[in-house]
Amino acid sequence: MATHGPTVFRPTPRPPLVRSAMGGFFLLGSLMALLGALLPVWLQYIHFDLGTAGDYFLAFNLGTFTAAMASRDLLARLRIRRLLVVACFLTGGSLLSLAATFSPGGLIVPLIALGFAAGMLTTGVSWLMFDVMTEPRAASTLSLAGAFFGLGAFAFTLLIWATVHNLAASGILVMAAILPLALGVLYVLQRSLTEPALGAAPLRMPASDTRSPTAILLSLALFFQSGSEWAAGGWIALYWMRQLGVNLESALGGLLLYWLALTLGKLLGAQVPGLQSPLRLATASTTACLLGALFLLATTARGGAVVGTLLFSSGLGALSSLTIGLIARRFRYYHPGFFNGFFSLSLIGGMLSPWLVGHLADAWSIEWAIRVPALGCLAVYVLLAVVLLEARLARMARTASSS
Repeated sequence: MATHGPTVFRPTPRPPLVRSAMGGFFLLGSLMALLGALLPVWLQYIHFDLGTAGDYFLAFNLGTFTAAMASRDLLARLRIRRLLVVACFLTGGSLLSLAATFSPGGLIVPLIALGFAAGMLTTGVSWLMFDVMTEPRAASTLSLAGAFFGLGAFAFTLLIWATVHNLAASGILVMAAILPLALGVLYVLQRSLTEPALGAAPLRMPASDTRSPTAILLSLALFFQSGSEWAAGGWIALYWMRQLGVNLESALGGLLLYWLALTLGKLLGAQVPGLQSPLRLATASTTACLLGALFLLATTARGGAVVGTLLFSSGLGALSSLTIGLIARRFRYYHPGFFNGFFSLSLIGGMLSPWLVGHLADAWSIEWAIRVPALGCLAVYVLLAVVLLEARLARMARTASSS
């Protein structure tokens, strides 16, 4: 049933389930990095324009969004363990299907299936972490999940970087399919993955919160934040190749830098808000992101691109950490079901931005691969600044009324 106030749920923590969730986050990171790392490799074998590449992102994210919207029905039918097992095996099967595809149009259906598997996996691992989201260690658990997500993205890109001269795209995808299939077997063997029951959580957030100005602003911030991350991660390798004229291996090295700095930015950013002003962190993060974008747009040298990528991605990571932190502190009764509204917008942002970059780059220039996420970063800053200033004014009003 629905709740009508900030109820805090305190189930008994089960750390083993959280550890199981980390493997899911690692796999999710790998899937999120897949298109950004594979697009420049596919272009060596399959001929398609940048607009079609943008449609690949749309196909993947359409599958993810569909699974997210069907999450409660999927859980009711499959329960936690079976949901995770199906998601892992569907991921492995989709990767093998992509490995056997050699036509531009043929990639669409496997990518939709892969996105659907990613959406199922997101639902499953979110429920595994339900026990700790209302505990004092919630922030550290989210940071750990972010670290495993980033490690998965980095590891998948590293796999492609290390094998690109020895394996074709099909061989790389066959290797990549081993991880989800192995993880699926582990979930089959772990009989404890049957809880928590669906009845343990409310069905929706209170209407007063979903309609509040703060919730709307944070939802929009998450929309632009997600879109900026996914657009940059999806296109920065191709940007390095087209704009700087570097080879495939160097472009994948630039993508490795992006995922590494983004993950470190998220981890470090999660530690700063409690020590300093969140508005200062937002300002510093946005400044780093925009400076990095300027470096990337202005330079034609590899050194300038390295500096630009590091500044851009670390600033984006810190800003992401601040956005999630503000949502978690504002809505302390966190639960995956509560956040459907927020994360639905996040998924839409991630769906539209890489697709938009592809069509803008195809119509004009590859520079839109940097311009779109930079503009998204600026939008996040404006929205967060409004939220933080409103909170400061509210505190000042309360102080004045009590004195």
